[in-house]
Amino acid sequence: MTKAFPAIMTQGIDEPCRFEGEVFDLEVVEGAVPPELDGLLVQAVPDQTFPPELANLHLMTVAAGGDGSVRAFRIKDGHVDFRTRYVRTERFMLERAARRSLFGNYRDPFSDDASVAGKSRTTANTALFFHGGRLFSAKEDGLAYQIDPATLDTIGAWTADGAITSQTFTAHPKIDPFTGELCAFGYAAKGETTRDIAYYVFDASGMLAHETWLEAPISAMIHDCAITPNYMIFPIMPVTSDLDRLRAGGPHFIYEGDMPQYFGVLPRRGSVDEVRWFRAPPGFTGHTVNSWEEDGKILLDLLEADGNGFAPVVSDREGQAPPPGSVRNALVRWRIDYHANTDELGHEHRSILAQVNGEGAHIDPRYEMRPYRHMFVPTLDPSKLTTDVNGRPVPVMFNQLSHFDLETGIRNDWFPGPAATFQDPVFVPRGPDAAEGDGFLIALLNRPLERRSELVILNSLDLPAGPIARLNLPLRMRLGIHATWIDGANVPEWF
Repeated sequence: MTKAFPAIMTQGIDEPCRFEGEVFDLEVVEGAVPPELDGLLVQAVPDQTFPPELANLHLMTVAAGGDGSVRAFRIKDGHVDFRTRYVRTERFMLERAARRSLFGNYRDPFSDDASVAGKSRTTANTALFFHGGRLFSAKEDGLAYQIDPATLDTIGAWTADGAITSQTFTAHPKIDPFTGELCAFGYAAKGETTRDIAYYVFDASGMLAHETWLEAPISAMIHDCAITPNYMIFPIMPVTSDLDRLRAGGPHFIYEGDMPQYFGVLPRRGSVDEVRWFRAPPGFTGHTVNSWEEDGKILLDLLEADGNGFAPVVSDREGQAPPPGSVRNALVRWRIDYHANTDELGHEHRSILAQVNGEGAHIDPRYEMRPYRHMFVPTLDPSKLTTDVNGRPVPVMFNQLSHFDLETGIRNDWFPGPAATFQDPVFVPRGPDAAEGDGFLIALLNRPLERRSELVILNSLDLPAGPIARLNLPLRMRLGIHATWIDGANVPEWF
């Protein structure tokens, strides 16, 4: 029998679930599932299989180091079936065979058991993407793993028939909605803390069409990216890595509050000598939201925090981090001229579109790479937090689903109660001819005090009205990370 998990992993907002299984035809406890919904909602979940065997357990290991699990909801004909399975990464299989934890702290090979030296450390636990008829689960510290969308069986690490030689692959590639091309990259591509970036373009079938290797100006996280019809953009976050610090037992990442923002811009089929690294005033670059071109300029919309957006799991050089919920963010638009005579971006290149205080924004996918109006995002309203019967704060990450109309400036929210926290939602258009933003928002909702979860479906343009359907899950769902919607036409029948 495995030993108990440490208290730091069981007494916070979440705890390991360690569960695989399925529930056929989830119970609808309110409303009805819209019959026109036909697709697969998939979510990547970090779920630790075995308790870490570390004297110095880093917070990033607790928050994001868990084994990758794929959670899936097949929605069709007014019914919802549920299935969840672990991703059988090399790491997962080695630890399962040993019946104990063999890998150490987050992205720290020096803390591993000697028996796994040189083995792949990735857990494939951050995001899923669907391309060329294949489903992939990925984390940016290793290769993506291909998953069967019906059974959730692991097919194996994806190398595009040997074409991917980078050691790493982003969890946030971008798919051109007009050409079907997939633009992707791996940072730290030649090993942890290196500045190497491998940039790839795959055609609509998944075959490699273009490859370029670059070097970033600093060794730091590049969690997300963006594309326009002609360019690839690499936003570097102010979270740096250092090999000597890792060797000394320190954390992989630290927050550098005075570091400039860097935006690497490369033509979509560009070579290494065509990349430009633009510098901007300090700011914490979050996930990208959308990007396109207008009057010869790149318009890049992203969520930008006014401080350490990874607090408290990533600290600064002094080991300090602000408390949860104290750092705010906004939807920011950058205007970048690839052909400008300077690499400096000033405040005149930046505009704030909305104060958000949330993360994981979704837009209508039909409006990617072009001007858009509607944004949907889980947000936090600190004034609506509450305590339990013992007076302790109820652990909540996001307590609202929010809709931002960027044309009118109007914001609408749905607040499900003082002791509930949302997971990453997905937006589904009502139909191919529906107006922009008209559709459904689907999300998992955790209720920590009740130790249960539910699936909620809302009309996207009428969030304050609340769910049009609530479905009960007969078990607690560990907080996942990113969710993705796959159209039913691309999903095989479940069995």
